[in-house]
Amino acid sequence: MDEHMVLLRGRSTSFEHCMFDSNLKSLSFFTDKHNKYATREAMDVVMRRYGLGGADESLTPERTSQQAAAKRWIKEHVYNQLPLGLGPLGYFLYRYFIQLGFLDGREGLIYHFLQGFWYRFLVGAKVLEFDRALKPLADSGARLAALARLTGYALTDLKRRP
Repeated sequence: MDEHMVLLRGRSTSFEHCMFDSNLKSLSFFTDKHNKYATREAMDVVMRRYGLGGADESLTPERTSQQAAAKRWIKEHVYNQLPLGLGPLGYFLYRYFIQLGFLDGREGLIYHFLQGFWYRFLVGAKVLEFDRALKPLADSGARLAALARLTGYALTDLKRRP
């Protein structure tokens, strides 16, 4: 998930250097976690597409970093409009070659392929699956119910939130 935290009050801390995550969990853990993330991200895409809510209106360019706003704009207006497979392939090639992921050896290939290509492709495939089920339905209630059945998430009319 491309999550961005918004600090509404309190203090934040900035790190001078990059943070290193030495995650030693198994590939099964990784793929299960990313399968669940892919479902949630695909839900977000189709919910936006059909106006079913889910869009966090507080994530405006004024309330987030310029980097987060730019990434969100590119993802929504460019990446999500590409044919299935093209975006994930381009993203993998960018990460593996331009960002020098190949220097991480075999482990880098596995990581960048699974996280940069497989995960992004899985999101796109799930968007197609959800879109196919939602497109013929006439109203938002029926679409939310269908999406809930497909994903196992309890969904309500999110546009009515206070």
